Amino acid sequence: MMPVQPIAVLTRPRGLNEALAHALEQAGWVVAIAPALRIEQRMLDEAEQVPDPANYDLIVFVSGNAVAGYAGQLGNDYVWPASTLAACVGLTTAQSVRDTFGQSVQVLHPDANDVQDSESLWRLMTARGTIPERVLILRGQDGRDWLADQFLACGVQVQLHVAYCRELATWSPDLHNQFLVWAKDEVHVVWLLTSPHGIQSVMGQIEQAGWSDWASRCSYIVTHPRLVEMVRHQLGTLGAGTHIDISRGDLSALVPCFDKIRQNSHQN
Repeated sequence: MMPVQPIAVLTRPRGLNEALAHALEQAGWVVAIAPALRIEQRMLDEAEQVPDPANYDLIVFVSGNAVAGYAGQLGNDYVWPASTLAACVGLTTAQSVRDTFGQSVQVLHPDANDVQDSESLWRLMTARGTIPERVLILRGQDGRDWLADQFLACGVQVQLHVAYCRELATWSPDLHNQFLVWAKDEVHVVWLLTSPHGIQSVMGQIEQAGWSDWASRCSYIVTHPRLVEMVRHQLGTLGAGTHIDISRGDLSALVPCFDKIRQNSHQN
């Protein structure tokens, strides 16, 4: 059974957890912020030029980190060209694009009730009837190539550009000690995991600490169906019965998802 004060562990990169943490604390949760990844702005090589948005019909941002990284490379005074369409897979990233480059930027993204992924974005693109000729995809140093492959299969010119660098983060001694106490006492924790690399980081540290058995009895919230099997795979045979919920990544969806787990735990 979940403790009187439920516990949430938020693992998004630094700076992306605070709004959710505040909302959960207001709802009575104990919140631990434990970034799974360290995000660094990518510095360009001396001879490298930043791809100019004006040279593309469509620019795809894979995440808010891609927005911030690209904006840093372009410079604060850059004015987004009206002829260039932006796109992303999530509502939060779409808002980041507008907040960064201006509210007038046209941003294509899946509806709030649709799955927030490349497949949904591709369906939107094809429904428009016109596929762009020149596409720039902004991401970290690696990532899923599915969307790029769809454009390439249609004869589109696609450029991939590294807008930020992603590294696995390690927990601070204080966080490690807190998790050690919770693991030892078999405290039920709800973990938020939002990316394959984040799952790799969190589960790797759990396994190294010898906490896999405890972790398999915790609950998890992930932001895409594909991430469910990644969590189970990382937990191995222990993960077959682990409780995993799927939620959109925005605040309005995550808070009710956390509270649903709390209510279900009290009923069990």
